[in-house]
Amino acid sequence: MHTSPESYSRARSSADSVISYETSASSIATNTLPPLQQKGVQDDADRLSPLLEDDPKSFDLLAPNEAETSKGYSLETRSDELFSREHLQAIFNDTPSLLRFTSFLSKARPKSVPILIYYLDALKAIRAINYANAVAEALDPLEGHEFTENGARPTVNAVLEDKARQAFDALVRDDLPAFITQTFIQVVSVSIQKRITGNLPPLLREASEGLAEVFCLTDPSRTDNPIIFASEEFHRTTQYGVGYAIGRNCRFLQGPRTNKHSVARLGKAIRECKEISEVFLNYRRDGSPFMNLLMMAPLMDSRGNIRYFIGAQVDISGLIKDCTDLDAFRSMLDKQEGQVPEDEAKDEFQELSEMFNNTELDTVRRFGGSMHREHRVEQDDASIYHRPRVLLKDTMVIDSDSEPAPKVSLNKADGRLSGVYKHYLLLRPHPSLRILFTSPSLRVPGILQSRFLDRIGGSTRVRDSLAEALADGTRGVTAKIRWLASAAAHLDSDRAEEGRPRWIHCTPLLGKSGAVGVWMVVLVDDEKSSHLVRRFRQAPPVPNNIIRSRAISPTGYNLDDSDTEYMPRPSTRTSIRNGVARHAALDAIRRPESAMSEQRAARAASSGSASQSIHSFALS
Repeated sequence: MHTSPESYSRARSSADSVISYETSASSIATNTLPPLQQKGVQDDADRLSPLLEDDPKSFDLLAPNEAETSKGYSLETRSDELFSREHLQAIFNDTPSLLRFTSFLSKARPKSVPILIYYLDALKAIRAINYANAVAEALDPLEGHEFTENGARPTVNAVLEDKARQAFDALVRDDLPAFITQTFIQVVSVSIQKRITGNLPPLLREASEGLAEVFCLTDPSRTDNPIIFASEEFHRTTQYGVGYAIGRNCRFLQGPRTNKHSVARLGKAIRECKEISEVFLNYRRDGSPFMNLLMMAPLMDSRGNIRYFIGAQVDISGLIKDCTDLDAFRSMLDKQEGQVPEDEAKDEFQELSEMFNNTELDTVRRFGGSMHREHRVEQDDASIYHRPRVLLKDTMVIDSDSEPAPKVSLNKADGRLSGVYKHYLLLRPHPSLRILFTSPSLRVPGILQSRFLDRIGGSTRVRDSLAEALADGTRGVTAKIRWLASAAAHLDSDRAEEGRPRWIHCTPLLGKSGAVGVWMVVLVDDEKSSHLVRRFRQAPPVPNNIIRSRAISPTGYNLDDSDTEYMPRPSTRTSIRNGVARHAALDAIRRPESAMSEQRAARAASSGSASQSIHSFALS
């Protein structure tokens, strides 16, 4: 879909910080259809059927035979390589990628950490055996000693190798897809957030059309959990029209090369009514494959009963083709294609040494080579030059670039979506526009079944424009609003600046009749106003009698002839005296039962009266 700058119609409210606009990104782009195409909406039930576009540079009458073009790029082959054992092995061979993988497991999948440790220890034992076999194989026979003529047999531990293989396969089956999914969620979330807030570069706007607009809603109470509502972009992306998709389970998107383990995890999440994020190889109606990033969560009513499932999908075929943020995967493909030379072969001892942890390395530094030293170095001198550098890190400081992994409940689902979809609402269509379901981050008492427009702050023009756009229902709406913490049925001038600046991205989900069945609303925090907007009452002015009483006391203030202005006179001794008095007053407040002398209490009260009076007025 192409969206030119002229297609945006803006409406600026009286408040400069509140901007709303409509975009044709989620509507049917009838203006961009090439000639000889049927313009407008088709009348039949399958009105969102795929349209064949005339490419003036193409001379093909049929699609090329995939068997004859096997040397070219194939998304199905790339999908198999993405979830392969070779990809995880490439991650283990690349130190930065391995650190990212282990950090992801420790934060998001702590139950998989023992499997990772088990595999690494088993692999270390296998490499130690290989090194021992290499040393034994290097033993040369000695003349005159018959027992050295026959070489030692190599040691083989088939049971240990099988256990290591099974642990590695478990990581490939469950943890590698989760790591890939989380990587693409972070990449897609940045693009969607920038697109919603209007900060995406113009060159990338065309490539991002359709993001944050592919949604479907399923009903688990019906047989086979069918789709009941879906957005227009869902039909355009999958090429399945309304008449076919509505009323069917989403499995019609699966194909011969879809990862069976991903399908099994999705089915288990639905049966257990839990949220899940997964990367699938899906197929459109014409048979063409595409990589689908699915983020699904259950929707609960006010009593906690699960009523529906919401699914957000993003086509990440281009990201996978470019190996975005998958450095080890890109390096693996380059080596397979011969673009970069293979790594130099490592001997058995080097492979074993790479797996030593810090404790083992410290032991080697202190005791390694002791049998071959002619002169033993003093332990204290050796520790100065050979001990590793100490890393000091504040455990209370959280990295700003990494968001802590959400706590997932093992017994109860919470309806959480990942990435940019962590704040969402589902609304009834116009004229109701009541909030039916919310994400856990927005779930506050009284928000369910309340009016959506009552949460929109700013001027009344913003509410009226948003209500008019949601009543139309023929296209999606993106707007910058002020989100109110509490509902307000009527707005007045005093509340014009209240509310948290946010962007909302509203996408209609259509039913089988083509009418809007529900609105999916994604909320994105404004990058320029990331902090909450709070209004504080200004402290009242200090009475003149207090200023006069402070002027005649020896506190270092010099009062002018005016009754309203005074200038501080620098006095180091007075500052120290006032500081001691304030600390004494605080001690008296914290420990009222303490036996403070009357003289000290009187001095603290007299010297700190003015500051306490000002403080009490500010807190009133």
